[in-house]
Amino acid sequence: MASKTYHHGDLRTALIEMGIEVISENGVEALSLRKLAKACGVSEAAPYSHFANKKELMSAIENHVTSKLAKALRESVEQTGETPEGLVELGCAFVMFFVHNPPYFKLIYDHLGIEAGGGYEYEPYDFIMGFMQKIFADIYHPQELHGLTFVAQFSFMQGLALFALLVDNYDLKEKEDAVRKILSTNHLLYPNNDKKREND
Repeated sequence: MASKTYHHGDLRTALIEMGIEVISENGVEALSLRKLAKACGVSEAAPYSHFANKKELMSAIENHVTSKLAKALRESVEQTGETPEGLVELGCAFVMFFVHNPPYFKLIYDHLGIEAGGGYEYEPYDFIMGFMQKIFADIYHPQELHGLTFVAQFSFMQGLALFALLVDNYDLKEKEDAVRKILSTNHLLYPNNDKKREND
C-alpha cells in the first residue's frame, strides 16, 4: 500500500477508500486506524474524529461499497424499466462496477462474506431479485423456479465480473461492449420470452 498524502477535502471517504485497498491487498487483519492515518498523511488522532474503532470503520466500509453498488444498479435501469433489456443493463452495470473498482470485488467476496439469497439482506442483491420478480410477472416462468433462476442469473453475472477483471487485453469500452453482448445472449431466464402470460 503506497502512502497518499491527504490534502484537503473528505477525510472520512479517503480513509474508507484507503481501508478498502488495505483489505484487498493484505486482508482485514492488516487494517488499523493508525496505519490509515500514516497512509493518508494525517495525524494518528485524525481518523478518530470519524471512527471510534476498527469495527466502526469496517461498518462504514461495507455501507460505502453497498450504497455505491446499489446506486449504480438503480441508475442502470432508469430508462429501460423492468424488461429483459433492463436486465442486460443491470448485469452490465454490475460487472462494470467491479471493473472500475477492482478492490471492491475482493472486499465483498473474500473479506465481507456477503452471499446472495438465503436470509442475508443486502441492498444490491435485494434490488436485483426484486427487479427479476417484476419481470417474472410478464413471462412464462413457474413460481417454483424463481429462486433457482435468481441464483443462476446472479452466478452468471458474478462469474462474468470475475472474468472481466482477469482479462486485461481489452480497453474499458471494448470490455463493456463485450459484457453487454454476452449478457444479451443469455437465454437462461427467457426460454419463452416471446410469449406473454394470458390474462385471467
